[in-house]
Amino acid sequence: MTPKEMSELHSICMNGYQTWPEDYYKELLESKNTIFKILPFGFGCARLIRDEAEILMILVKPNARRKGHATLILKKLIEQLQTIGCKTIFLEVAVNNKEVIALYLKNNFHRIGQRSKYYSLKNGNKVDALVLKTSL
Repeated sequence: MTPKEMSELHSICMNGYQTWPEDYYKELLESKNTIFKILPFGFGCARLIRDEAEILMILVKPNARRKGHATLILKKLIEQLQTIGCKTIFLEVAVNNKEVIALYLKNNFHRIGQRSKYYSLKNGNKVDALVLKTSL
């Protein structure tokens, strides 16, 4: 999957939100600290610093949803992070993204905080984010 395809999928999956441009995905792919799990139906990425990681994104093509693909990407990312010494994973998720929150809670993440007005919407509004964490 190319940076352009990643950016396009981001725009499709996060309709209404400010999304990342192709150039930003190119930077992430070139970064030594960013881990990607790219599969035919979507991708996930995380940033690792020492023994802590942050999941930046998990996106699945709309026609491939509800088939366990997001769970598979998450588990593959976690396996890869464990292999390289990660002990703790953090992430943010929009408070109104109930399906994704359920995915993370089902996979041993728990809420540790909330960030007010964290995500920017295209219409200028903001959405709070939950901060989740899991220990490996």
